[in-house]
Amino acid sequence: MAKPLPVLLDVDTGGDDALALLLAMASPALDVRGITCVAGNCALERVVTNTLTLLDAIEAPPVPVAAGMDRPVLDPGLPAPPLHGGDGMGDLGLGAPRRSRVDDHAVEFLRRTLSDAEEPMTMICLAPLSNIAMLLRMYPCVGEKIERLYVMGGTYAAPGNTTPAAEFNVRYDPEAASVVLQSGLPVTLYPLDPFMQVRITEEEAEALTRSRGSSARIAGGIILHYCRFFGMAFSLIGDAGTVATVIDPEGATTLERPVHVELSSGITRGATVFDRRILTDGFAREGEWTEVDVVTKVDAPRYRKLMAAALGAVEALDD
Repeated sequence: MAKPLPVLLDVDTGGDDALALLLAMASPALDVRGITCVAGNCALERVVTNTLTLLDAIEAPPVPVAAGMDRPVLDPGLPAPPLHGGDGMGDLGLGAPRRSRVDDHAVEFLRRTLSDAEEPMTMICLAPLSNIAMLLRMYPCVGEKIERLYVMGGTYAAPGNTTPAAEFNVRYDPEAASVVLQSGLPVTLYPLDPFMQVRITEEEAEALTRSRGSSARIAGGIILHYCRFFGMAFSLIGDAGTVATVIDPEGATTLERPVHVELSSGITRGATVFDRRILTDGFAREGEWTEVDVVTKVDAPRYRKLMAAALGAVEALDD
């Protein structure tokens, strides 16, 4: 059996991030060395509380959790999206956390953890990139200890979900996204296109809530909340798809494409513009561009099975 991959997760927990954390903590393929929190889906203090509460609920080992940026690098931020419920995590009523965050700021925690690592580590970034941008600006040398960044953000060909052009994580802090994507580090971008492809039905979510394991029950409750909020017969595994791509990259179709983050103040602010032209010889590109590996499609049944197996609920998502 392969040695688990050491990873660091950056989150804004939220229900979608909660699903990703459930998968990451349950998967034997990953060794979660730390979780950093940033404002986004919720205010920073709520993100920290949700993360600690979730780890308590699944009786996770004592993974360090650090609080980071409570606002974007330049902008004042965006209102918390109502879709995540009053507590940001589907109003499941999990109670107050028993464990505590570490004292270090997330940026300092990441600097120390990466600097002390014997080998480069993989970072899974599921939130606005404020923490990561500040890390790379303050301590650029830590880039040598980052094997790859997996970033949930942007949109390749699909429409935005916060504006017609922009996805929430990038639109929340476009400057941070630009810094990270322009850093020269290896990046796999998981945009809205594959995000929308892996579905779980309301009936399957109900079955998850009746599972024996706490992770499956919590996942089922979160998915049911989204089904009811949107009035749909299905919901998505969302950010958990990014984690699934780290665990099982063969299930993802990726293309290497130049990307630019639009930083203007107009209606396209926060858009991720990809150069999808077949022939570009003789055509100059304006602005800052960098090559990333962008996930355009995933094997949805494969990732559903991966999620079900990790949660110990194969029977609930039996295709």
